[in-house]
Amino acid sequence: MYFDNQETFSLAQAVTALGDTASTNIYDTGSAADIGPGTAIFIFVKTQAAFASAGAATLQVVLQDAALEAGPFADVQTISGTVALAGLTANTKQVRARLPIGLRRYLRLSYRVGTAAMTAGSVTAFMGLNVDANRATPSGISAV
Repeated sequence: MYFDNQETFSLAQAVTALGDTASTNIYDTGSAADIGPGTAIFIFVKTQAAFASAGAATLQVVLQDAALEAGPFADVQTISGTVALAGLTANTKQVRARLPIGLRRYLRLSYRVGTAAMTAGSVTAFMGLNVDANRATPSGISAV
């Protein structure tokens, strides 16, 4: 899968603080018009480094939008479930979600850590046109 730097929300961004951590980058759709209808655009989030916590910490990923780059940003949709610490291992796909309809011009993600602060962990998040959902299956061809 290819992704462009402009469509990257976070690149191995550390997420440890209790509460909300905004993605490093904000995506400018370049238009006040909604980009949700038409060609499907997907948001992908994966853990880069494994998360650790002294408590029973959780993580949620929330899509936010704003009319102005400086904000204020508002929650649009929680695009992941509440993921327990055990599910936040290294290189794990956390989100593959379609961009919703009705968005304002500027987009970002918020990583919402609950219950306890993390002591380690990072995420990579970006948008793309193709779903990363390859499943290896037997070819059905046997060599003799």
